[in-house]
Amino acid sequence: MTEQLVAITGATGFLGRHVLDAVHQSGYRTVAVVRDAVSAQNHLPDNIEIRQADLLDAGAMERAFRGVTSAIHLAGMVSVSRRDDQAVTEVNVTGARNFLTATKRCGASRILFTSTTSAVAALSCDRPEQACDETATFNLGHEPVAYIQAKRQAHELALDARRNGLPVTILSPSLVLGPDDINSNSSELVDAVRKRALPVCPPGGVNPIDVRDIARAYVAALRHPDPAPHYILASRDNMTLKKFISRIAVLSGVSPPRFSLPGSVILFMATIVEAMAPAGSLTVAGARLGNYHWYFDGALARRDLSLDCRPLDDTLRATLDWLMAKENQIEDKISQ
Repeated sequence: MTEQLVAITGATGFLGRHVLDAVHQSGYRTVAVVRDAVSAQNHLPDNIEIRQADLLDAGAMERAFRGVTSAIHLAGMVSVSRRDDQAVTEVNVTGARNFLTATKRCGASRILFTSTTSAVAALSCDRPEQACDETATFNLGHEPVAYIQAKRQAHELALDARRNGLPVTILSPSLVLGPDDINSNSSELVDAVRKRALPVCPPGGVNPIDVRDIARAYVAALRHPDPAPHYILASRDNMTLKKFISRIAVLSGVSPPRFSLPGSVILFMATIVEAMAPAGSLTVAGARLGNYHWYFDGALARRDLSLDCRPLDDTLRATLDWLMAKENQIEDKISQ
């Protein structure tokens, strides 16, 4: 169909594997740019070319992108643990800078840069009618959360690159769910509800979207003759965490958390817990972010990229089925 060579960073990650598969199935020649080529072979199809390059090694990145005509940046680090602050900044900011430099040097004609809605804006109240779109002003600069600030810095690098002539389009997914989340970063909340391990319901809100629908939007962005500078990839499901968690509980056949606590109380608890158990799942940064309503409007992506999101229950069922299958595989290995 096309002789374009599409290089994809982060191809072994949750979203990366789905995007790689969608791009490859659409007829593009694809190359996965990965940190560890040997390990990547266990997660990628046999007919995918693999090139090894660490995001933080500018020279290796430039070599890995030789001959590339289009590039998709999906690599990054997601963590709200203070222990990871330095690594989060290095991977997300320095990695983004090296990617943009490499794509400029290789002369790529289409560059898709993955940001996140966390780098766009957030609401402080439950007002879905005020959902943030691509024109929103970033309003989280005061938050002492390394992940948010690093992703915003990377977002700004991509905007600057476009202003300087690089053909960059930024794609900002909201809360990505679905099957095959090997590291369980995105599906952690779903898994906690399923296992009845979430004692209280945070006060904020979310916009869940299926990873498979996002992957199709990436293909559409590759094919679009003149894509916009920035697309928010969000569903129409802006909802409170209480409603979201209740839906997960119903589909899981368990009871939802009985109590909802004010954000200030959860933040106080997180301060104590993180001081005692820095490696725990309850963190100050996570508590701060849980106060916000992450509501977004994907109208532009629906118009330009034909973003069509499946029903939320379908996504949640697929996520739950995959989590259960993963758990069963682990139990089978232990029993052998």
